This record gives sequence, C-alpha cells and structure tokens, in this order.
Amino acid sequence: MVVNLGANDFSDLTPGEPWTPDSLAAAFRTAYGDFLRKLRTRYGPGTALVAVGFDTNAEHVRQVVEACNDAGDSGVHYWFLDQSGLDFLGCDRHTWAHDDRVIADRLVPFLGSLPTGW
Repeated sequence: MVVNLGANDFSDLTPGEPWTPDSLAAAFRTAYGDFLRKLRTRYGPGTALVAVGFDTNAEHVRQVVEACNDAGDSGVHYWFLDQSGLDFLGCDRHTWAHDDRVIADRLVPFLGSLPTGW
C-alpha cells in the first residue's frame, strides 16, 4: 500500500491560523503515524506500507517511518519522490498522466525491491 499525503499541509501558513511551523510539523507527524498504525491494524503485518516523502514533507515522513521501524514494524518503508522531470500540468498544478507515468516508472522498481513475496 502506497501512502502519498501531505502536499498541501505545508503550504504557506496564513495569519490567524493556530499553527506555528513547528507545531504544524509535530501535528503532521503525529497524525501521519496514527494513520499508518490504523492501516497496519486494518491490513495486518503482511502488508507492506510505503510512505512517500517529497518536497517540504519529506523529512517529516521519513521521521514517521523511522519511528514505526524503531517500534518494531519493519514493514513500513520510506520512498522519496524526486519531482524532477514532473511538469505539473494537471489542474491547479497537480500531476497529470505524463507525471503519473514518470512517478510509476520510478516507484515500480522500488516496490519490486521490497520483501513482499509478490
């Protein structure tokens, strides 16, 4: 299972929001870790979980994966999404079919390297 979340969580904070950059990062890591634990409970220890880090969330996602691994869940993996070569020509600068193909071509070899037994 590939989890790719957090693209908008670290966009610019606006005045009046209750967050500081540090409190937002801490809340993100907590929520992300909770979400991975829920997935683990729902799908069991035999399911590989791949957390995707990119852009400004990369270090936070990596820390969450490391915490899962330190807690004994070696089935959670980190994958960095290199955004080079993506042109974000989808609606509102989202990815589109070209970008999705580039991402898939990079992700598939990583997934193939995991000890999933597939």
